[in-house]
Amino acid sequence: MDKNNISTHIGKIFQEYRQKNNMTQNQVSEITGLEPRHISQIERGLTKGSIDTLIKLCNAYKITPDVILYDILDEDTKKMVQIYDEKFKKLSKGDKESIIYFMDYFLSK
Repeated sequence: MDKNNISTHIGKIFQEYRQKNNMTQNQVSEITGLEPRHISQIERGLTKGSIDTLIKLCNAYKITPDVILYDILDEDTKKMVQIYDEKFKKLSKGDKESIIYFMDYFLSK
């Protein structure tokens, strides 16, 4: 996917989630502090937002960045993500909590 298609794709997904949340660009602007014009430009794929903008919009729509970025990953990366996701889903709640505990432990070093 080329850079223009990536911006357009990301913009459409953001627009879709804004609409799913029954929000106007003005309402999103009030929540995020972003200008409505900037939100419009992102949704139309005319500009790329920064990482800060990505996080602000994800928080406003109550989604994680992977929802926005997953489709632009290459196929090999998607397969790896799917493998781990499928395996993780099969674990018991206790096992999942243990894995998250150990991940937090190792990441805090």
